[in-house]
Amino acid sequence: MKLLKYLNSACILIVCSILLGALYFQFGLSEDPCPLCLLQRMGMIGVIFGLSLNVFFGFDAKHFSVVIVSALIGILFSGRQVLLHICPVDGDTGYGTPFFGMHLYSWGVLIFVASILGSALFLLFHERFKRESNPTPLNFERYSVYLATLIIFVNVIATVFECQLGPCCENGPCT
Repeated sequence: MKLLKYLNSACILIVCSILLGALYFQFGLSEDPCPLCLLQRMGMIGVIFGLSLNVFFGFDAKHFSVVIVSALIGILFSGRQVLLHICPVDGDTGYGTPFFGMHLYSWGVLIFVASILGSALFLLFHERFKRESNPTPLNFERYSVYLATLIIFVNVIATVFECQLGPCCENGPCT
């Protein structure tokens, strides 16, 4: 049972590492995210939220449904961006710097698919989680959620500074 709790927290940390990587591209490489990139980050934040519900309230199918719906929304935006660049014209190398040969939005598709598949695997053991009498989170779980909260807060602040309180426009300020 503890193994599955650790796996839930490890999934939180994996998605957090992706958000940290996106922040590195934004601030370390000075590549401002496009509006579709920001929407993909929202999908990842939703995945983290669903997994965090498992930490504090115990495993429940409703929490995994939050993960699945968030991942479906994220894959919609990631897929849209992949399709925009699937048949590039001359000079179009995609948006942003590739990481291990793929752009971040292509990695986003894989991450969201993995989130859906992982949630489906967790749901296979749903009845076993119902029998758990003590949903008290482990320290590792709590610290994972606290770290995720900090990373989400930084992403929200970065988005507010980039977009202010209006629409986020690609390639400079909106006119």
